[in-house]
This record gives sequence, structure tokens and C-alpha cells, in this order.
Amino acid sequence: MKKLLFFSFTVISLGLNAQGLVNSTLQQNHHHESEGAIGPQCGSHLLMKNQDKKQPGLLNASNKALQNIVENLDRSNKTTSATLTIPVVFHIVYNNADENLPDSVIQHQLRVLNDNYRRQNADTTSLRPAFRPYAGNPNIQFELATTDPNGNPTNGIVRTSTDIQHFGGILPYNINQQSQIQQWVNDSLFYNLFRISQDSLGGSDAWDTDKYLNIWVGDLRIFEPQIQNFEELVFLGLAQPPANHPNFVGTGFDTLIYDEGVLMHYVAIGPNNPISYPAPYAGLNNTLADGDLVSHEVGHYLGLRHIWGDGDCTADDFIFDTPLSNNSNQFSCNKNRNTCVDSIDGVDLPDMVENFMDYSSDACLNSFTQEQAAVMRATLFTYRPNLFTIGQEELPLAESIECFPNPSSGHLKLSSTAAHDDLEVKVYNSSGALILVKSFSAPSDLELYLEGPKGLYLVQVNSAKDQVTFRILKN
Repeated sequence: MKKLLFFSFTVISLGLNAQGLVNSTLQQNHHHESEGAIGPQCGSHLLMKNQDKKQPGLLNASNKALQNIVENLDRSNKTTSATLTIPVVFHIVYNNADENLPDSVIQHQLRVLNDNYRRQNADTTSLRPAFRPYAGNPNIQFELATTDPNGNPTNGIVRTSTDIQHFGGILPYNINQQSQIQQWVNDSLFYNLFRISQDSLGGSDAWDTDKYLNIWVGDLRIFEPQIQNFEELVFLGLAQPPANHPNFVGTGFDTLIYDEGVLMHYVAIGPNNPISYPAPYAGLNNTLADGDLVSHEVGHYLGLRHIWGDGDCTADDFIFDTPLSNNSNQFSCNKNRNTCVDSIDGVDLPDMVENFMDYSSDACLNSFTQEQAAVMRATLFTYRPNLFTIGQEELPLAESIECFPNPSSGHLKLSSTAAHDDLEVKVYNSSGALILVKSFSAPSDLELYLEGPKGLYLVQVNSAKDQVTFRILKN
């Protein structure tokens, strides 16, 4: 199933000696912005700006839409701790043996992805104390698909031999042809890259993008014959959020139709990848050694933006519990950075260089925030409802329990329409004090009375695997 195009991707520039013609052109176009390092670092921001020039107001509308998602999380996403499971298919598209990565690399990459999205990665202890109250567990797990779209058994890995050597394409221009290079970037670069997702263009067709997370792996470099046959690495990975996601709705990609999913350069996969980055990109071999880049790209696929908002201190990612910063962490791990004056719960926190949506070294990355986790879950429930499954034993409480009336005079009823054993109900007053604890099994009803003055009360229902909180106004 085809979707409207939208890109979010990681770009590496390691200095002028590592830049080819495309990266230099992109840098010149956006030299006035804080894009993160040398050269642009996020295609989503650049493409949105491009569309905003054609249809003024689209970028502002997109930003406002994301703000609305965040402000309405309690109503729009099913905020629970139920594990959401997503089937994944890896398309390995190779031109030579090095690119045909073994199953062990894919399986190890999936383990890293799962650890990061279940907050089971060992380096969570490295998160600085100031950020620990905000650390979030998306509670999303990824499994290699066991059944293909035709109902046949599969191991979730598709291997396709291709004649394409560089999915970034061949740039036929030299350094003196800047206008032609610019036009080529505008017209050809993204089309070239997404050939990897089309059988007819040398790639591998997507499996139903409503039901599978497709991850394509291949050589994303650009071949530049007029500068000594340089193989330019501009994009390590790129991903698309869902079509019609309010974060990016109306961005004008009506004529560019590509499949949703994640594209990854083959060397950027897995911490046990036997292939190394060649010169002049060899510095990446130590910087990106743990396989965290896929977690970053999947974050884009699930609706997140870069933590620094693709700009300076006046830009934002619209997530309340991530601090502002004036650009990315430059693929280092500088914990002394505090580039913007900000306030989260009244505190000016430093740059959160440990966040998966920053550009830090893998040794530094270890966390999402609670609100980032909630936004990704909201994206799944609202815009990818057929992509994930929930075990029956983990049926979300928010799906099956109501608390009413609201506002209330003090008398409340909890009503459950599904089986949940051993539920515990806790009621907190506006000061955060626990004032009532009750237990019951569902399906059944439970009546409560809010002891205390008028004001806001929190009614929290907990099962062994799930939780839902109702905000009740007593008047």
C-alpha cells in the first residue's frame, strides 16, 4: 500500500575532507540554520521547509498539529503499560557479498531495538540523575515476522540481489556545476534512494505497510565519478512517519508516492556488523558501534522529531519533558552542554545528550522520555492501528474501564466490560496524597466516594501488567 512521502533521516558529515558534492550543496543551502553539524542532519525539516515555500503556512500548521497531539495525550492515546508488538520485515538488498548481511547481524540489531524500546538496555544507569524522573518506557517490542502477506511462513528476512551499486544514485556533475547539482538533489536524490523499495527498480517491494514495519538495508551512498569516483555517504538512515499524521499532515507530497518504512545504510546495521566504514568515514566505526541508529529512525517512523527541534534555542520538538538545545550533540557525548535557557518543572536542565532522538555517540544514547514514549504509543493507536497486536491478557484497561461521572459530586462508579483479575484502585487528592485504596475483579462495577474538598482527584487503576489514570473534578 502506497503512502504519502515524508522523510526523517540521519546525516553524517565528518569534516570538509569527507564531504562530497551533494553534502556541500546541502550545507550551502542551509548554512544559516542550526541543522546539527556540518551539513543538514534531518531531511524531514528540509523537506517541510521546501513545501512551506510552495504553500506558505504548512510548516507552522504542522508544528501546531504536533503541539495538539501532545496537549491531548490523555484523550487521544491509550496510555497504558500494555506491551505493543510490531512485526518487522528486513529487506536485505545487496549488490555484493559484503552487503548481504548474515541473519545473526539482523537478529542482534533487533535485540538492541527491543532493549531500547522496553528500557531494558544495560546503559540506562548512565542517564544523569536530573533526567531520571523523566525517563520513559515505550513498552514496544519488535518481532521478525513469522507469516508473509500471503500467509506463508517466513523468518522475516527477505534477500534480494540487485544490479544497483549505489541507491543514492550517480551524480553526473562536477564542482563547477552547482545549479545542476541543486536541481539533481531536488529531483533525483530521493527517487534514487527509494528504488530500494521497488522490485521493478532493483529493490524489494514493501510488505503491507499497514501490517508490517518494513526496514530496507542496502548501500545508500552516492557515486560521484567527476570527483575521483568518490562514494559519498550523506544518509545513514531515513524514515517516514505515518501518512496523515497530524505532526506532518498537509506537507504537500501529493505527487511523490513511496512506501512507508525505514531505509538504512548496510554498515549502520547491528553492533556485530562485520563490515566497517571506509575512509573518510572510518571515525563512525567507534562513534556508532552499538546499533542505536535504528532506534533513532524508528522514533521518526513513530512520529518523533529530533530533540533539538532542528534549529536553535527558538526551535522545539514540542515534547514537554525534553530540554531545548541549539543543535545536536555533534555525535559526541558532551554532558557539559547547556546551550539554551529552559525550564522543566522550574529547572534549567542541560542538553539531554542521552536521548535517542539526539545525534550523540552510541556510547551516550540510552533513553526516551515519558512524553516521547506516550507520543509514539499515541501514533500507533491512532495512525497505525493495524500494525501492532496486544495479547488478550494485556487488554488495555483504558479500552475496557470507564470512570464516571466527571465532573462529580463525589460519588463515582468504575465500570469494566472485560475480564481483569485482581485490580487495585488508588485515589489521590490534588496534593498527591493517597486517600483511598480498593480492590476488585472485572468484569464488574465498583462504587467510590471522594472524601475531601472540591478539586481535582486522580483515580488510578492497576493490574499486574497495565495501568490507567482518570482525572476527576469534584464540584
